[in-house]
Amino acid sequence: MKVVFRVNEDAESFDAYVRSHPQGSMYQSCGWSLIKREWDSLRLVGESDGLIVCSALILIRRFPLGQKLFYIPRGPLWSDDSIATDFFDYIKSTAKKLGAFCVKFDPKVILRQYDTQHIIDSESDEVIQHVLSFDPDIVHKGFDQGLNTYAQPRYNAIVLAGEDMFERFSSSTKRNIKTALKKNVSVDRFSDEKLTSFSRLMSLTEQRKSVSLRNMDYFKRFFDAFDKQASLFIAQVNLRENLLECQQQIRQLSASLDKATTQSNAVKQQRVQLEALIKEQEFLHQMKEKHGDVADVSGLLILIHGSVCEFLYSGMDADFSKLYPAYLMRFKAMEYARGQGCTILNFGGISGALDDGLWEFKRSFGSIVTEYIGEFDMIVRPNMYRLFETGLPFARRMMHRIKRLRSK
Repeated sequence: MKVVFRVNEDAESFDAYVRSHPQGSMYQSCGWSLIKREWDSLRLVGESDGLIVCSALILIRRFPLGQKLFYIPRGPLWSDDSIATDFFDYIKSTAKKLGAFCVKFDPKVILRQYDTQHIIDSESDEVIQHVLSFDPDIVHKGFDQGLNTYAQPRYNAIVLAGEDMFERFSSSTKRNIKTALKKNVSVDRFSDEKLTSFSRLMSLTEQRKSVSLRNMDYFKRFFDAFDKQASLFIAQVNLRENLLECQQQIRQLSASLDKATTQSNAVKQQRVQLEALIKEQEFLHQMKEKHGDVADVSGLLILIHGSVCEFLYSGMDADFSKLYPAYLMRFKAMEYARGQGCTILNFGGISGALDDGLWEFKRSFGSIVTEYIGEFDMIVRPNMYRLFETGLPFARRMMHRIKRLRSK
């Protein structure tokens, strides 16, 4: 196969190839380069008989003294192994020409898929050796299980979409969804008209978890870059209806207690229920004064790329956590994505140790674990690369310390 490599200037043909590729993802689409505007970007392709047969969206990070790092998120992509070596050679020569000391990449190649009971599907470790064989200067960065060790998490929680999705939910998640419906929680899909409300919910989540997430400007870029592929799901609570129902229950229970002539266990239980309802009424009054008749209480940003729906960011007002709006909201988003033809719902990164609340939450929706082969570095300038590898961990620790101090 004769392949001509070049810089791609046609976003439409580039994205069409990425969408059609079995390992293509939003992270290799042109839209992702628009979102990551703090990076420069470059699109490389190989063509045979006028058709694209390999591609790489490259993000370029600039460092002091003119140093550059190339990063290919969830790529590169190629259609035939026979052209991979030449394509990596072209990427490497481009990096050298433009002054990059390293090309970092993490292809969307699955090593294993499993749940807590057994392995569903797996590849042998030879797949890693296969990637290493494309260039003598490629090194594999290991098998760390940490959520934030690599540029992209090695472990993702995914749901295989199907008619039986709800049946795969845990009993507690099914119960929480029913509770949300009972408490007058509703969910609707929006475009960017709800960005202000969504950004507020994300800010509340940042404050609660003492983490730094994203601002409204960043979320707006998703809609600018991906247009109709991005959606916001917002869970709302009808405070007026809840308050009226609560007041009615208080009246009914008070009337029943007024007629009571003994202090039976049933009467004692009713008094406990009445006290709880009075507290709920006070809470609803306060929330209604703060938010009005209807409150936006949870939000989720999703993006559909081909047959995959990426669940990207979610936030919630913790005042309403007992109404479980996030559970109903996620379920509605899953139903929508399946209706759009998605077969894979990617809930995003998790720790490979599978020992924290994030995994428990995602697992409760019937998630399985997808473990990718990991991150590789193709070394272009060895001396600068060694300096970068030594200094980067220290720089990351300092940034984490600064963020923690700012959050206090």
